[in-house]
Amino acid sequence: MEVGVLQIQLGQERAAPANDWLGRSRIGSWPGMSEQEAWEAGRGVWVLRTDRALQQDEVQVVDLDGTVLAVARITGITKCGGRYALEGDLLLGDARVGQPTTTPHPSRNSVAYFDDPAGTAASSHRSSAHPEEGLR
Repeated sequence: MEVGVLQIQLGQERAAPANDWLGRSRIGSWPGMSEQEAWEAGRGVWVLRTDRALQQDEVQVVDLDGTVLAVARITGITKCGGRYALEGDLLLGDARVGQPTTTPHPSRNSVAYFDDPAGTAASSHRSSAHPEEGLR
Protein backbone atom coordinates (compact mmCIF):
# COMPACT_ATOMS: atom_id res chain seq x y z
CA MET A 1 0.00 0.00 0.00
CA GLU A 2 1.39 3.40 -0.98
CA VAL A 3 1.16 6.14 1.64
CA GLY A 4 1.61 9.88 1.05
CA VAL A 5 4.03 11.64 3.37
CA LEU A 6 4.55 15.36 3.80
CA GLN A 7 7.99 15.92 5.30
CA ILE A 8 8.96 19.04 7.22
CA GLN A 9 12.67 19.60 7.79
CA LEU A 10 13.44 21.83 10.76
CA GLY A 11 16.44 24.10 10.80
CA GLN A 12 18.45 25.03 13.86
CA GLU A 13 16.70 26.39 16.93
CA ARG A 14 15.93 30.09 16.89
CA ALA A 15 13.45 32.51 18.42
CA ALA A 16 10.00 32.46 16.86
CA PRO A 17 8.94 35.62 15.07
CA ALA A 18 7.10 38.22 17.14
CA ASN A 19 3.36 37.45 17.18
CA ASP A 20 3.91 33.86 16.03
CA TRP A 21 0.61 32.51 14.66
CA LEU A 22 0.93 29.40 16.85
CA GLY A 23 2.06 31.23 20.00
CA ARG A 24 5.50 29.62 20.02
CA SER A 25 8.54 31.21 21.65
CA ARG A 26 11.06 29.19 19.60
CA ILE A 27 11.15 27.20 16.37
CA GLY A 28 13.57 24.82 14.69
CA SER A 29 15.06 21.76 16.35
CA TRP A 30 17.26 21.37 19.40
CA PRO A 31 18.89 18.45 21.20
CA GLY A 32 16.55 16.52 23.46
CA MET A 33 13.31 18.01 22.14
CA SER A 34 10.23 15.88 22.78
CA GLU A 35 7.92 14.55 20.08
CA GLN A 36 5.32 17.13 21.16
CA GLU A 37 7.87 19.96 20.87
CA ALA A 38 8.93 18.69 17.43
CA TRP A 39 5.29 18.57 16.29
CA GLU A 40 4.63 22.11 17.55
CA ALA A 41 7.78 23.39 15.83
CA GLY A 42 7.11 21.47 12.63
CA ARG A 43 3.40 21.89 12.05
CA GLY A 44 3.63 25.48 10.89
CA VAL A 45 3.70 27.98 9.53
CA TRP A 46 4.63 27.14 5.95
CA VAL A 47 3.95 28.01 2.35
CA LEU A 48 2.12 24.84 1.28
CA ARG A 49 0.35 23.54 -1.76
CA THR A 50 -2.80 22.97 0.26
CA ASP A 51 -4.38 20.54 -2.20
CA ARG A 52 -1.26 18.39 -2.19
CA ALA A 53 -0.74 18.66 1.57
CA LEU A 54 -4.28 17.45 2.23
CA GLN A 55 -3.72 14.47 -0.09
CA GLN A 56 -0.91 13.22 2.17
CA ASP A 57 -1.69 10.72 4.90
CA GLU A 58 0.85 11.89 7.42
CA VAL A 59 3.62 14.32 8.20
CA GLN A 60 7.14 13.49 9.33
CA VAL A 61 9.11 16.18 11.13
CA VAL A 62 12.86 15.67 10.62
CA ASP A 63 16.00 17.53 11.64
CA LEU A 64 18.82 18.64 9.34
CA ASP A 65 20.51 15.24 9.76
CA GLY A 66 17.37 13.43 8.54
CA THR A 67 16.43 11.99 11.93
CA VAL A 68 12.67 11.63 12.43
CA LEU A 69 11.59 13.78 15.39
CA ALA A 70 7.81 13.32 15.20
CA VAL A 71 5.12 11.68 13.07
CA ALA A 72 1.48 12.81 12.88
CA ARG A 73 -1.61 11.85 10.92
CA ILE A 74 -2.82 14.89 8.94
CA THR A 75 -6.39 15.96 9.72
CA GLY A 76 -6.49 19.46 8.22
CA ILE A 77 -4.81 22.79 7.58
CA THR A 78 -5.31 26.19 9.19
CA LYS A 79 -4.68 29.42 7.27
CA CYS A 80 -2.23 31.74 9.07
CA GLY A 81 -2.02 34.93 7.03
CA GLY A 82 -0.36 33.96 3.76
CA ARG A 83 0.92 30.66 5.17
CA TYR A 84 -0.55 27.50 6.67
CA ALA A 85 -0.27 25.33 9.77
CA LEU A 86 -0.88 21.60 9.71
CA GLU A 87 -3.47 20.07 12.00
CA GLY A 88 -3.15 16.45 12.99
CA ASP A 89 -2.93 13.66 15.52
CA LEU A 90 0.57 13.17 16.88
CA LEU A 91 1.53 9.48 16.76
CA LEU A 92 3.41 9.40 20.08
CA GLY A 93 5.91 6.57 20.33
CA ASP A 94 5.97 5.87 16.58
CA ALA A 95 8.82 3.44 15.85
CA ARG A 96 10.30 5.80 13.24
CA VAL A 97 11.05 8.53 15.80
CA GLY A 98 14.77 8.69 16.49
CA GLN A 99 15.56 6.78 13.28
CA PRO A 100 16.92 8.09 9.97
CA THR A 101 14.09 8.89 7.57
CA THR A 102 13.56 6.46 4.70
CA THR A 103 12.89 9.48 2.46
CA PRO A 104 15.91 11.82 2.67
CA HIS A 105 15.01 15.46 2.12
CA PRO A 106 15.83 16.32 -1.52
CA SER A 107 16.08 20.10 -1.42
CA ARG A 108 16.76 23.21 0.63
CA ASN A 109 13.02 23.83 0.89
CA SER A 110 11.68 22.86 4.32
CA VAL A 111 8.60 21.17 2.83
CA ALA A 112 8.71 18.03 0.67
CA TYR A 113 6.10 15.50 -0.49
CA PHE A 114 6.76 11.77 -0.88
CA ASP A 115 4.97 8.58 -1.80
CA ASP A 116 6.03 5.75 0.48
CA PRO A 117 5.71 2.65 -1.72
CA ALA A 118 6.86 0.36 1.08
CA GLY A 119 3.95 1.52 3.21
CA THR A 120 6.20 2.14 6.22
CA ALA A 121 4.06 5.13 7.10
CA ALA A 122 1.38 4.32 9.66
CA SER A 123 -2.28 4.25 8.67
CA SER A 124 -3.69 5.80 5.53
CA HIS A 125 -6.82 6.75 7.50
CA ARG A 126 -7.69 10.43 7.40
CA SER A 127 -10.50 12.05 9.32
CA SER A 128 -11.48 14.38 6.45
CA ALA A 129 -13.28 12.46 3.73
CA HIS A 130 -12.92 15.34 1.29
CA PRO A 131 -9.73 17.44 1.06
CA GLU A 132 -11.63 20.72 1.00
CA GLU A 133 -13.13 19.86 4.40
CA GLY A 134 -9.67 19.88 5.95
CA LEU A 135 -9.03 23.56 5.20
CA ARG A 136 -9.99 25.82 8.08
